[in-house]
Amino acid sequence: MEFTEKALVMKTGRFREADLWVRLLGPNRGLFQAFAFGGSRSRRRFGGCLDAFNLVLVHAGTDRAGRYLQLKEASLVHGYPRLRTDLARLGLAANCLKFAEAVQDGAQSTPVVFETLQGVLELLEGEDRIPEALPLFFRARVLFALGFWPELASCHVCGKRLNDIALAHFGVESGRLACAECGRDLRQRVVLGREAAQTLQLLSRSDPDVWPAFDVSPAVRRECSVAVDRFIEYHLGLVWDSGRYRRI
Repeated sequence: MEFTEKALVMKTGRFREADLWVRLLGPNRGLFQAFAFGGSRSRRRFGGCLDAFNLVLVHAGTDRAGRYLQLKEASLVHGYPRLRTDLARLGLAANCLKFAEAVQDGAQSTPVVFETLQGVLELLEGEDRIPEALPLFFRARVLFALGFWPELASCHVCGKRLNDIALAHFGVESGRLACAECGRDLRQRVVLGREAAQTLQLLSRSDPDVWPAFDVSPAVRRECSVAVDRFIEYHLGLVWDSGRYRRI
């Protein structure tokens, strides 16, 4: 079986002098790994494009015995060169890439993760003003897009609109938002100020190209981060530890 698909290079490694293993993320196949025999030398088949963060067009297939995937050839679609010379941008991209890799749970989720990650790389490449909370925005957007996050427009008990709620209570276990009066019985709740709750609501329906316009204070960023990361830990079983996400 052979296929051709655009994919983001997530990671590469050498296993023989001229051969590489490559981990890629595609919109249809999800996260997959393939061998590129001669990948570090063949300019004709790979053109030196198998570096992390590159968007490539790959032609791949299984070996004759069907044991593994093999890259037949690959060509560069977009290299995001600005990331190579800006360590701060590279660090933001790496953080998002690690979360994208950690949340993969099959082809159903892949188009959303792929498209959002590609949008983040385009933002980092083209925009001069990059929000410090970019990895947080990415994590929240992926959760929303995968259907894990609730509607944040109003209290789920009394129906009070978010704009009328000074302090919202977010239930990590139930995934519900409530006003202060209705949220006392929520288990594992996180208290969110109105601005933090509104920021999360905006993220639920926005794409990376508009994130530079979000002016988020450090206090609001901390509130949002606690809510998002506790939700990720409870529902996805993922925690950030020593520079990577691990399952608990």
